Parts: sequence; C-alpha cells; structure tokens
Amino acid sequence: MTFPVDPRLAAAYILVSLTLTLTPGPDTLFVIATGMRHRARGAVASALGIGTGSVMHGLTAALGLSALVATSAFAFAVIKAIGAAYLGWLGLKALHAALRPRPEVDGGGPEAPASLATIFRRGLVNNLTNPKVPLFYVAILPQFVDSGRGHIGLQLFLLSLLGTIVAVPYLVGVGVLSGRMRDRLTGAAFGRWLDGVAGTVFVGLALRLAVTGRPER
Repeated sequence: MTFPVDPRLAAAYILVSLTLTLTPGPDTLFVIATGMRHRARGAVASALGIGTGSVMHGLTAALGLSALVATSAFAFAVIKAIGAAYLGWLGLKALHAALRPRPEVDGGGPEAPASLATIFRRGLVNNLTNPKVPLFYVAILPQFVDSGRGHIGLQLFLLSLLGTIVAVPYLVGVGVLSGRMRDRLTGAAFGRWLDGVAGTVFVGLALRLAVTGRPER
C-alpha cells in the first residue's frame, strides 16, 4: 500500500518546520518562562501541552474546521481575545507572585507549586488559543499535499504530526535548560526576580497577540 504522504514533500515540510521551530516564537518563550517559574519538569509539561495542542490543531485542519478561522474575521478575533486574556492572566499572576512577600521569608511554609497537570493544561490552552496556528496549517500544509495520492485529510494530519515531532523535542530541550538555570540559582530574591521575568514575558506575549492582525488572504 502506498504511504499517504509523498516522502519528498514530507521531507520538505520537515525542513520548513525545523526552520520555523528554531526561530524564537511564542511557544518557545512560553516554555522558557514556564521553566523559570516551575523548573525543568514544569517546562517539559508545558512543552507536551503545546505539542498536544498542535496535534489537535492538525486534526481540526484535517477535518476542515481550521478554514473557519482563516476565513472568518470574527472567529479570529474571538480566539485572539481569549488567548491574549489568558496569557495576560498568567503574566499578572506571575508578577503578583514576584511582588508579594515569599511565604518562606515570612516564616510560613513553602509556596505550593502548580501541579504538572495544571502546567500541561496551560501549555495546551496557550496553543489552542493562538489563532495563528490554524492559519498556518490552512496556508502552509496544503502546499505539501499530493492530491494524486488521495486521502487529503489524512495527509494534512500526518504532516501536522511531523511538525509536532520536530517541535516538541526542541521545546523540551530549551525548557529543561531554563528549568536547570532555575534549579541552580536558588533563593527567595532570585525566585521573585524569575517570577518577574516570566510575568513580563507572558504579558508581552499577550500584548503581541492582542495587536496581531489577521493576515490578508
């Protein structure tokens, strides 16, 4: 049986995905900021959440639902607003943590960290509420589909999986590095500084998303 995706087109898409992955973007900054706040394990959880979101975006692209975001200004605006609000909330929460006294400094118990499930969910929501992702799939993926092989939806989904397979190990790697830095440099003052940096990154991502316009088709 013929493999649904043309190997040459798949290789070309992997190269494109690798190039885009190595270009610092919102997902990379999100994972780095998460690693600063929640160490290496948290960064890995967020990277896996982003990867899961990418798979879900690929599935919706295969089903044709992503075209709604690509063609509807209203749908794009709604998803953008949700994503910006969510990132802004994460940023303000981190900045609040940076400004308030640490429990261990005040004589209380250590501050309870977010669970890995919570961090995973944050990465998932961050990816799902980025309207640029479905636009990318709608605009880019079809260029690597061979209509002569049939199963267009399956080809789209398999190509999206290849992109995720390329991106997730990289995100895990940069996340672990930022988490290791957090592990090596301890202390309440430094922890508050890292929270401040992470919060600033999250707020910056929110503002960037909020002012991003829908690309002209």
